[in-house]
Amino acid sequence: MTKRIILIMLLYSFGIGYAFCQNDSPPRDVGIQYLGHVGIGVSDLDKAMHFYCDQLGFTEVFRLPAHGSPMLVYLRVNNNNFVELFPGSEKRTESGSKRTGLQHLGFWVKDLQTTLRTLQARGYPIPEDAFKRAAQVMADGTFLYFIKDPDGNAIELSQMLPDSKQAISQR
Repeated sequence: MTKRIILIMLLYSFGIGYAFCQNDSPPRDVGIQYLGHVGIGVSDLDKAMHFYCDQLGFTEVFRLPAHGSPMLVYLRVNNNNFVELFPGSEKRTESGSKRTGLQHLGFWVKDLQTTLRTLQARGYPIPEDAFKRAAQVMADGTFLYFIKDPDGNAIELSQMLPDSKQAISQR
């Protein structure tokens, strides 16, 4: 009897995890389950680590060395998502939305106001009007606010609302 219960629990757990990753795959699916990581070049590893770990709360998982220095630092966002930091990069001088490449990095948060207060308490400079701006529903039906990492990379913090386009797409 105990073996059956354990087997049922394992099958149920596997089914939930599988459904989460494979939910309604598009007809042209090639087996991609979710976005696993994003690699970001950083000019100052210490400043980047302070921002991503101390302020955003990510956890360092490992470093890959090259010639006595880290060539890559792998950070955990959650169990499925990671950020790779590549030290020694040069800051971009080109700006504007017309440039190619990564425009911004987006993270879903539970409560945008709480996230902004937490960042402020951890020393991230939040302007006075940020909380008011972050309380406005955007065109896609979400709350969102942009911050920047030490190299000026845009980070979008979004809160999904029940009637947002993203929430509706998951129904």
